[in-house]
Amino acid sequence: MNPTTDTRTRKKTSWRAAMVTNPSVPPIYGVTVEVAENSLIILADKEVKTGTSCHIYLDIPNTKSTQKNYIDFTGNVNSSALIGQINMFRHLIQVKEISNVQRDNLIKALKAI
Repeated sequence: MNPTTDTRTRKKTSWRAAMVTNPSVPPIYGVTVEVAENSLIILADKEVKTGTSCHIYLDIPNTKSTQKNYIDFTGNVNSSALIGQINMFRHLIQVKEISNVQRDNLIKALKAI
């Protein structure tokens, strides 16, 4: 099954997220609702067009201390849809480039859920 559509591998989360589409434009802030190793869903109040490549930052919880952990990687927006009931955009993002250290941190955070 395709990792972008396989919801079985995604875990429900509520991590803060930022999407940077262009370094000269302010980030679009949102929150994750589902995260997997290869894809994630971010809710944000602004739309990012389908096909846009962007840099993603996730604020993941650290269970061992109060220090914040961040994961960053590049991703492609595979779909973007307005959810009318909550007036937010649902962005399905495919992970494009992520370092091995960042991927390991993401996997550890997902296992802790």
